[in-house]
Amino acid sequence: MLVDAKGLVAGRLASNVAKAAINNEDVVIVNASEAIIVGNKEFTLSKYLQKRDVGVKSNPYFGPKFDRIPSKMLRRMVKGMLPNKQRTKESIIKKVMIYNDCPKEFVGKEFTTLDKVKFNEKHNFITIGELAKLLGGKW
Repeated sequence: MLVDAKGLVAGRLASNVAKAAINNEDVVIVNASEAIIVGNKEFTLSKYLQKRDVGVKSNPYFGPKFDRIPSKMLRRMVKGMLPNKQRTKESIIKKVMIYNDCPKEFVGKEFTTLDKVKFNEKHNFITIGELAKLLGGKW
C-alpha cells in the first residue's frame, strides 16, 4: 500500500495505516511533512512543547525524548495505535516505511486514495512540517 499524506488528517491516516499493517500489509507513506493536524495552531504547539519539555528533575537529560522530524512524529502516531504487546508492536511497525518527501523510487507510481481521511478545510489546522519547524526540528 502506497499512500501520499499530502492533505490528509494525521490521526485518521495513522489509524488506517495501523489497521493495514496489522493485516500483514507493507505500507509506505510519502510526504509526511504535509500531513495535517486539525486544531488551533497555538494550542497544538503548546501541547507539543509541553510534551517535549518533560524531564526528570534530578537530571533533565533523562526522561522521554520526543522527535522533531515529521516522519518520526507520524511513526509515533502509528505506533501508538498498534496492539500493546511489545514484540507484536515492534514486528508490525517494521512493515511501515514513512518518508518526509517523495523519494525518486516512488515518483510516477500510483498512490492509494483514502477518501475518508481527507481534510475538509472547515477547521484550523497545522501541518506536521510546520509544527516540527516550530519545535526546532531540522531535517
